[in-house]
Amino acid sequence: MQEFRHWILLAFFLLGFSWAQQKIAVTFTYDPPYGLEVRSVSLRGSFNNWAELPLQKTEEGVWQVVVELPPGPVHYKFFINGQWPRNMCEDEIFGTPQVDLEAQGCLDDGQGGQNAVREVGRVADNPPDTVGLAFAHDPNRPQFVSEAAGRLSVRFQVPQSSIQKAVLLADKAYPMTLQLTAPEGEIWRAALPLSVKTYRIQILDKDGQEQTFGPYQTPAQPFRAVDWVAGRVGYQIFPDRFWNGDPRNDRRALETSQARFDQTWTGRLPYLSRWSDPPGDYHCCQQYYGGDLAGVLQRLPHLRALGVNLIYFNPLFDSGSAHGYDTHDYVRVAPRLGDNALLRRVLAEAHRQGIKVLFDFVPNHTGLGHWAFQDVVKKGRDSRYWNWYFIRQWPFTPGDGRAYVGWADLGSLPKLNTMNPEVQDYLIRVSRFWLNFGFDGIRVDVANEIAPEFVRKWRATLKALKPEVYLVGEVWDLRPQYLQGDQFDSLMNYTVGRGGSPPALGGVLGFARGGPLQNGRRVLAELARVYAAYPEAVAAMGFNLIGSHDTPRVLTDLGGGGWRDTPSPEALARLRLASAMLYALPGASVFFQGEECGFAGERGQWPVNELYRYPLQWDKCRADVLEHYRLLGRLKGQLKAFQSPLFRTYLGEGPLLAFLRGEPGVGEVLAAFNNSLEEARLLLPEGRWRDEVEGRVYQGEVGLSGLGWRYLERIR
Repeated sequence: MQEFRHWILLAFFLLGFSWAQQKIAVTFTYDPPYGLEVRSVSLRGSFNNWAELPLQKTEEGVWQVVVELPPGPVHYKFFINGQWPRNMCEDEIFGTPQVDLEAQGCLDDGQGGQNAVREVGRVADNPPDTVGLAFAHDPNRPQFVSEAAGRLSVRFQVPQSSIQKAVLLADKAYPMTLQLTAPEGEIWRAALPLSVKTYRIQILDKDGQEQTFGPYQTPAQPFRAVDWVAGRVGYQIFPDRFWNGDPRNDRRALETSQARFDQTWTGRLPYLSRWSDPPGDYHCCQQYYGGDLAGVLQRLPHLRALGVNLIYFNPLFDSGSAHGYDTHDYVRVAPRLGDNALLRRVLAEAHRQGIKVLFDFVPNHTGLGHWAFQDVVKKGRDSRYWNWYFIRQWPFTPGDGRAYVGWADLGSLPKLNTMNPEVQDYLIRVSRFWLNFGFDGIRVDVANEIAPEFVRKWRATLKALKPEVYLVGEVWDLRPQYLQGDQFDSLMNYTVGRGGSPPALGGVLGFARGGPLQNGRRVLAELARVYAAYPEAVAAMGFNLIGSHDTPRVLTDLGGGGWRDTPSPEALARLRLASAMLYALPGASVFFQGEECGFAGERGQWPVNELYRYPLQWDKCRADVLEHYRLLGRLKGQLKAFQSPLFRTYLGEGPLLAFLRGEPGVGEVLAAFNNSLEEARLLLPEGRWRDEVEGRVYQGEVGLSGLGWRYLERIR
């Protein structure tokens, strides 16, 4: 009867009716300001993938809807009269200082505005009325069983405070430890030898009753981490703005520019700029500064001094823009950057210095100058590539986005049909070419817009060719469905959001920014939610970002001002805090070129917000920030715990946040952070802990300076 009850509960869990998601009724109310005629209001948020949920008008003239939600933070906006409020906490259009007076605050929506935020009550505050223990485990789901660092990670989930201890029974007894505590429940975990094939899980519940679940069979081929990724320091290079090592190739940029193929072009022609010239109207795409692969070779010593051992290149291949996401030739290096022979030299030198290299792959769309699209332009339906794209009408004018489907409706980026077998085979051949050329991994642009059937076929082919290839998808928010062992190894774990959805690691930058909504408890719960949803193999090879070519400069986001401003000491301290958090997470810590110099950009609407792509003014690199990143790079490489896949929650309270890294008894680090301007005291776990920066040993408690951080290693 006990096992039957277990399987019934598990079935409900797999159907999405998890005990861990006990629902709480939440009322959302929109009370229009005096004089505003309201015809319709809907609620859209992170809890319903930003779909439309209508509110009903009451007799009192307010609009309401009741939604049952699981505990935890929710991000949302009201959609009023067919319009988005720009800022839910202060909006001029809808005439009120706060659109939703019941919101607990607002956070960046990734589009220059603000989403409202509420904290739905915790499970601990509303204990579920259940019979028996709600125990969730399925060895065939990577969330519960995966392989990393040569061990098998086995996990299960139970409600908070429902059990006292757990043991995994196999060839011997393996104690299981509490790994994660989140509002939804607890994750318990053990690491086993790969030789274990059968096991049971025995728990002692809070009432002292012993229960055993299983037996379970380990998967024949569990989702396995690409182990070389763990503990890497990654550096993102936007080639045109990194360094101009060979001015002789600068004019080649104008030879393949989008303007040569876009027959709707009416603006000024693309142009070249000196390295220190100010950004112009074409800064995004058609203002070229001459950065190239020769410049990368010249600056490799700078990267090694930072501890960088992973490079992620923005597109390198022949294209029509400075950003390179409009590919013309997938197997030819853009002439403005060099040639294939020079790229081979870059890869060889990087590998000689222990640096792995990823290239940016754009299978969702091409540029206007791609040979297949040009064949369609010339031949129409007679082109053998007609079905490679989504053509609405022909003949058409290249650049007219009404005539064919383009990414984001842009006529310069015609979308490929990745369900077409010929397109799939072509894109797979391209990927194979570059892996054989010497690349170690691939970052896939707009991965969420590509046919999953293609991604599965693509992955299977590439993993058969090169099992240790690292495959990263550009997906900005928490999406476990892409990380089940059949698509990507990791997503880009952004710390900022796009399109209104909360990002996977949004709490990192939010915590460093500070404020009452970004307290330690909330941010630790957000991190726990991520690492509970993702397999431990994914955590081991996480591609963790603090900023990129698509986000504001981190220093600007943390109050550091614009590109011409001198950042305040507080803004620089918040940058140090955010980067220290980033480096302490499992997987690779990746940062965008120039963050290590304390460069700022601007916040605002395009083209102003493109200033995070401004060329690196190396002579203005801040020595204090540079030394901080060098320190983090040394610590990331030295601390054994930072090579581990294991992340464990420890404490989140007020301005304090702390988590544990590394296997208990093997090598552990307590990473601790304070987002207050005032000093705070942190109670330490049992034992003695050595600060890895100052070398001093602490026991019992430790102080954290205002906006301070510590990496404390357990002394055995």
